Amino acid sequence: MTYSATSETTHAGWRGTFGQYRNVLAIVLSLTLLQGAAAALSVMIALGLQASGTSNAALGLVAAFYAGGFLTGAILSPIQISRIGHIRSFAFFAAIAIIASLSLTLGPSVIFWALVQAVIGACTSALFTAGESWIADASPPEKRGAILGFYHVVAKLGAIGGPFAVMAGANGIMGFLMVAALFAFTIMPITATRQIQPDIHAASPFGPRKILKYAPAAAFAAFCAGAVNNSVAQLYPVFAQSVSPEDAAGFSARFNGALLAGAMVGLWPAGFISDRIDRRLVIAAAGIIGAVSAVALAMLSPLATQPVILLLGFLFGMGALSYYAVAIAHAADRAKPEQATSMMAGILIIWGIGSIIGPLIAGVSMSAMGPAGLFAFSAFGLAIMAALMFTRMVNTAEVTPEDKEPFNATQATSLAISEIDPRGEATNEQFDLFLAWMASQETDTE
Repeated sequence: MTYSATSETTHAGWRGTFGQYRNVLAIVLSLTLLQGAAAALSVMIALGLQASGTSNAALGLVAAFYAGGFLTGAILSPIQISRIGHIRSFAFFAAIAIIASLSLTLGPSVIFWALVQAVIGACTSALFTAGESWIADASPPEKRGAILGFYHVVAKLGAIGGPFAVMAGANGIMGFLMVAALFAFTIMPITATRQIQPDIHAASPFGPRKILKYAPAAAFAAFCAGAVNNSVAQLYPVFAQSVSPEDAAGFSARFNGALLAGAMVGLWPAGFISDRIDRRLVIAAAGIIGAVSAVALAMLSPLATQPVILLLGFLFGMGALSYYAVAIAHAADRAKPEQATSMMAGILIIWGIGSIIGPLIAGVSMSAMGPAGLFAFSAFGLAIMAALMFTRMVNTAEVTPEDKEPFNATQATSLAISEIDPRGEATNEQFDLFLAWMASQETDTE
């Protein structure tokens, strides 16, 4: 059997591409397990405190402590990682998260659990920082967009699977033991890799005032994404319990799956369309879809069947959980090439501030209106954001097509995620993994 030169080149290309993904597979696997552990923990915390008679306002406070810890870890953890290295840092912070998770088996207490959540939030953020800065170092510049998209999807699958992993033990200490086990599993792939540890590169983020000057629409959208999305991510099990009290953990897992599946599906067209029209219009449209779905969830939850609630959750995810990456793209469009990385890191800080404030307001709304108040708050926040996007469109001209950077999938996890993003490079021609096929089709038809 003989092979042509073209076949040899194709096989070499595939081997090279696989090798580039293989370099980050262990790290992506660890971060995927981390996403699962964090998602499972939110179910255990919400249902555990709810079962003990804790008010919804107190639940919002506990969620805000987690967000505060997460933001603190994002800002401070690069110092520790640069001091002792990535693998040691990963083991160190994972060990703290394991101990903190096990301490939750001592029994529900709002103040104690809030403090533990702050610790776990800081550790989770530090683990993302260590892993994502490693991915950034191991990713060739010409493949960063594709690897970022690959990581985004695989990690989301982990976040979907996490709540299913604790379903069987969600009504007792077994669930917390499972969460601790998931944190322990995150250590295994990354400590077994033979990849050389990189130096830590954490972007110096722009402050909120500077971002408001360059890209106010992106700042508004990021703040709303933090406020609404983190509130839903931390408190949705309470809503799910009101819909299916006989199977709260199981329905929570299914509802979370619907939310994140919607986010994954909605991200692709949102990004593709935003490369061709005003990104603020795409953000506004996503906000409207999320707001309408949230209103339906708030009003129909006592009446609708579970499949209808899951469908509405999917639509909410398509809108509310998909526009953060478009906001990042809008900020990148407004920044100079050398400013893009700091701009994207600064957007994460704004997201973090919103993620602290949002659960406090959502908890009060749920105390006043019942579990449906979570989505009443979400609808209000998303509607305000959409109105602000239209206001900015009227007052400020759209970025010219020549100044637009290609859309890439991204998520609010660590400052290091901006180092993976290819838009931080002065020259950039690659597209996101999910948009590459569509872009190639357009090129072929020209």
